[in-house]
Amino acid sequence: MKVLNRIVLGLIGLTLLLAQTSPNMASASTEADPVKGEETALILGSMPTPPADRILRARSEAIFDDPAALLRAAAIGIEQNDDAHADWLYAQLAERHPIVGDHAGLRRARLQFSMGRVLEARQIASKAVADYPNSPLRVDLFELIGEALIAERDEIGAREAWAAALAETTDDDRRATLLRRVARSEERSGEDRAAGITWRLVWYAHPASRDAEQASHRLDLIEAHLGETLRRASDWRRRGDRLFRLRMNEEALEAYDRALEMGLSKSEMHRTQKQRAQTFFRLRRYPAALKAFQSLDQVGDTPIWVARSMARSDRVPESIAAFEKLAKRSGPHRARAHYLAALLLDGRNRNEEASVHFEFLANNKDQDELSRAALWYLGWTEFREGRFAQASQQFKSLSEITTNEIDRLRPLYWQARALEASGDREGAQSLFVDLARNFPLSYYGFRARDRMPSMDLKSPHHEISPGRSGLRPSELARVRILMAAGLVDASASESARLMRGVGGLDDRVALARLLTSAGDFNRAQRVIVDAYTTSLARGPVAGLEELWWYAWPSAFSGHVDAATVTDGSVDPELVYSIMREESGYRPKIVSPVGARGLLQIMRETGAQLAGRVGRVDFDADDLFDPAMNIELGSFYLGELSRQFPMRISASIASYNAGPNVVANWVEGDPRPDDEWVESIPYSQTRSYVKRVMRSLQAYQLLY
Repeated sequence: MKVLNRIVLGLIGLTLLLAQTSPNMASASTEADPVKGEETALILGSMPTPPADRILRARSEAIFDDPAALLRAAAIGIEQNDDAHADWLYAQLAERHPIVGDHAGLRRARLQFSMGRVLEARQIASKAVADYPNSPLRVDLFELIGEALIAERDEIGAREAWAAALAETTDDDRRATLLRRVARSEERSGEDRAAGITWRLVWYAHPASRDAEQASHRLDLIEAHLGETLRRASDWRRRGDRLFRLRMNEEALEAYDRALEMGLSKSEMHRTQKQRAQTFFRLRRYPAALKAFQSLDQVGDTPIWVARSMARSDRVPESIAAFEKLAKRSGPHRARAHYLAALLLDGRNRNEEASVHFEFLANNKDQDELSRAALWYLGWTEFREGRFAQASQQFKSLSEITTNEIDRLRPLYWQARALEASGDREGAQSLFVDLARNFPLSYYGFRARDRMPSMDLKSPHHEISPGRSGLRPSELARVRILMAAGLVDASASESARLMRGVGGLDDRVALARLLTSAGDFNRAQRVIVDAYTTSLARGPVAGLEELWWYAWPSAFSGHVDAATVTDGSVDPELVYSIMREESGYRPKIVSPVGARGLLQIMRETGAQLAGRVGRVDFDADDLFDPAMNIELGSFYLGELSRQFPMRISASIASYNAGPNVVANWVEGDPRPDDEWVESIPYSQTRSYVKRVMRSLQAYQLLY
């Protein structure tokens, strides 16, 4: 509030100054010809104008009604060092097109600041803050005001501006940068302890930010200078929690260890010890996790974690015994103990013992999710053991209690397979036809279609509700202006902000178009998929085909085509499908285990692949380059496809779980592919294979 008051007072003072300079300010500003330039000085912060610029201004009259053209012309003016003209164009844009007036104000203020016109930059930014109270650029404007105040040697005012900027953003990196500016200012002002506290906030609240390393370094120096430890045990615990949420597990473990060494309160200590144990589990250091969980009070879900850690530490018999002991106790974790015991028994072919636990859950109507999972395993056990009539009945029971249409497809498909295996071909075909016609773009829909390759399976017409619009036309128009101006990053940021308010079909299609134009395939996909999961599985609707193109886009198509053009390459549709499920088309994403880029390649794997394709100058950061990532990932997919030439599902599985593991699963297994996929031991890999194969079918159908 303090900084806003300073801005308002500054603008009042500026207005009075202009009024003293020109008693006829109001009429001059409305009636004067802006091209002639006599009243140019009345434009806030206007630059001295070379007389020849009148020619440029006269030529610019034709684009006054086109905000995108004004933005483009200003950018060209800056490139050609016509800074005064660019400044004037931004001023015209702000006056004539308030829909993007905040963008004009910010760009104009930055231009002024870059030329050393600090006071003018601050005044222009302050006016934009006052004029646009709901602008998403307020954080940028306040940050620039702070920079200008620093140049004017007003450290306190700068910190107030940056505090106002902090109130405008939740972005982790942005907040860390603003806090870093505040801390540096406090150090310049001799407020070392205050600076240390601010650096501490960067260090524990934003440990993955670009400024975290600098914060740690400055804290080391300030603590040595003050002879005081500013990082308390609770701060190390907070840092650990933040790192844990970010899945930066090694760093979280280090922070938890420091917190425990320094001493925590009793409640904090128990919580930190448990988080530390869970971090070991995440890191797959299962013996260490087991030891850590066993050291805790055996309350809540801790005994479940102990038993899980036993199983992962190759102490399966002890784990089963522990789960069965927990299953005999009443309490909120009893059902989960039954389920986990059953899974372990099932995995060791102790099917009768597993079935006892599954039947308990199947009959427990208070456990909807676990009951359905138990019914699935009961049916799957019957199917594997050749009792197809019983399997069909179990799958039928499961489909009847499953309300989600997509989730129902699995038991319906396997009910049909069981009927087919038991000799009821008519009953099986009826179910297969329904699945293939009604859900052709689902995993089980395409599996059903594969079992009836010669049958005409035209899908019935279905409709998509238009819903209600949640976005104002001006919000979309603003993004279109920025896009037309060539401001791709700005338009992408604006489009991303609109995700929160998007409503019905028209909103989503319009936003997906804008996001795709900005190269943000991930958000374009999400804005469609999040709303129309079931409709997408039913297949394209005439006139709305673009929904399916946004859900399965040909992202980075030039790079994909280049990587799959040679003989022996995999099909481009497979590359798109892997990209969709691995990264969601995000080229800069890093997984919790360190996999990078569009096709999620580990650094070590990337180096090995680069060597095999002759990229001798490879750097791990090259994996963030779409062209390099797609080239290496496509090459690797080709290798895997040649290793598993008869089973594409195995090559997909090996991309996720590793070829050596998958080779063991494939060896000596003659089962049909649908059974093989359903039997993949790793649930994460099993789900992954189904998603990729579903996307592969979608890409082949759509393109």
